[in-house]
Amino acid sequence: MAGPTVDLPFDDFAARFLEAMGPWRPEEGGIELARHAFAVAKKNEVMNLTRIVEPEAMAVKHALDSLAALPILLGADDAPVNNVLDLGTGAGYPGLALALAMPHLNVTLLDSTRKKVDFLQELVAELGVSDRVQCVWARFEDWIRPHRGRFDMVLARAVGPLHRLLEWCTHRWYGPLLLWKGPAFLDELEEARTTLARRKLDVSLDLPYLLPDDPAERRLIVIDWED
Repeated sequence: MAGPTVDLPFDDFAARFLEAMGPWRPEEGGIELARHAFAVAKKNEVMNLTRIVEPEAMAVKHALDSLAALPILLGADDAPVNNVLDLGTGAGYPGLALALAMPHLNVTLLDSTRKKVDFLQELVAELGVSDRVQCVWARFEDWIRPHRGRFDMVLARAVGPLHRLLEWCTHRWYGPLLLWKGPAFLDELEEARTTLARRKLDVSLDLPYLLPDDPAERRLIVIDWED
């Protein structure tokens, strides 16, 4: 099924995309982030990857939203984050966007839809990051078992409510779980209380953030072992 697309040459798309990022444009990977977004918008002609295809909206609601996690990934001197798994990556947000902005980061993009993974594999090669970005077609609950211990953190953005994620996952198989959430997270947290307690997990970080020109408060949530 096709989704909305954008009828712009890349140079025009990139100029508008980068201008919309404004002062939040990362030091690394700006033009590559634009190429990522442009490829997603164009692929939407034949594959429904996103409802958001205008360059300004993609810059803010996809790229900057993904990059809101940069302080968390860059700020852990005592436990550096070098290897992450993006669970249910879809169009490559947040994992590929973070890889483009963090040249040292190794990222595994995992999705259960083969067409999405094939698209990302081609895009990763075009962007020149195949040496540190791996694309995997699999179900997380099946694939993670033989790969446990490989990751410093698992990322999940727009994948599902917390209780469902915890049903898929047994925490000892991977590092802390970083979630992108909105105001409904408090309800999700209440629904997952029993599972969190049983697995001795807790919210170790709850970081509110805002996107440019958007009053809706979002939250970055880290789920980790209880102290």
